[in-house]
Amino acid sequence: MQYCDQKEKDDGMQVFYRALGELKQKMNPAEGVIDTEEQLDVETLLDILGIDRQDLVIMVNDRKADAGDYLHDGDRVVIIPFVVGG
Repeated sequence: MQYCDQKEKDDGMQVFYRALGELKQKMNPAEGVIDTEEQLDVETLLDILGIDRQDLVIMVNDRKADAGDYLHDGDRVVIIPFVVGG
């Protein structure tokens, strides 16, 4: 598995990610590409990125995803911190 900032295609799978909200300030970089030849699920992607899964909303291709959902080549993952306020 390899992390890269460039969106170059090779023989493996590419998953694009982007963090929003306060999480965007904590991650460096806040968006990028994961290149892998292994099958990834959402939970594994978050582990690779070093993100605590607690209080997050994960969207894959504009649909809410669960931790065990498998990702596919070209998927776009948006990581949104769940905010409570009033």
